[in-house]
Amino acid sequence: MSKLRIVYVHGIGGKPPEEVYRAEWDAALRRLAYVREIDSTMMYWSDVRLGVTPAMLRAAHARARHEKQHRFARLRPQTNSPLGYAISLVLHLIDPAIRRITKELLTEVYLYFYGRGDTGDIRDVILARMDAAMRETRPQVIIAHSWGSVIAYDYLANRGYNGEVGALITLGSPLGQDYVQEHVGATAYPHQVRHWLNVFDAMDPATWPDRRISNDLRGPHGEHLIRDVEIPSVYDEDGKRDPHSWYGYLISEPVQTELFRIAASDALWGAAEAAQDAPRPRRLEAGG
Repeated sequence: MSKLRIVYVHGIGGKPPEEVYRAEWDAALRRLAYVREIDSTMMYWSDVRLGVTPAMLRAAHARARHEKQHRFARLRPQTNSPLGYAISLVLHLIDPAIRRITKELLTEVYLYFYGRGDTGDIRDVILARMDAAMRETRPQVIIAHSWGSVIAYDYLANRGYNGEVGALITLGSPLGQDYVQEHVGATAYPHQVRHWLNVFDAMDPATWPDRRISNDLRGPHGEHLIRDVEIPSVYDEDGKRDPHSWYGYLISEPVQTELFRIAASDALWGAAEAAQDAPRPRRLEAGG
């Protein structure tokens, strides 16, 4: 069986060195033995984020204010009802993980859409790296966590990639949020993607207010092509409850099953093509 070519796109926050982090994702994928033969690349952009200074962040906020978008990143609960707001407030008060994720996400939004560094707009720098990874590996699968799903969609929708992606798997994605869709220009299902699986934990604040994205990004005829699947409880690699853990999402049954389906499908098609191309035995003629 040939190796499954995968590009990982990580989420917000500081990360281990690229090769270490890629190996951690590989180990998580192989843990349940659904898919073991993989050839992976990490689209690593944590160093871009770590190079951001307080002055750059202030400048990003200033650009947002200038474009009258300073308040666009205000998160809302799953519903706009008084009960929904009350639940959201209580969760943020009692859960430090939710407060941390929300704060990091809001900062990332400003930096991605309005941040500038020494080499240009942060968004362009990150998307250039995504382009290099995609054109070098021509992956069958993209697995994108958190803000990485925004990067993956932004690239596929807006940067003219001409390859085919067998599956896009998004983990804890904020793509359902209106302000993200408005700024990334998210209006349609990316034509390069054959299958899209979006998984979420109901308690993951990065996915609020709209955890399901199939109703937002439809096919050319209004089809619901994205499969939204809720993961009941996501835990990190130490067994602690973390609704936004890349590890918990990656080892979940829906993600593992989707990867197995892709690997098995490719293997069957490969075997069928090999059998078709194989020389056929000559038929013996009567009396020969």
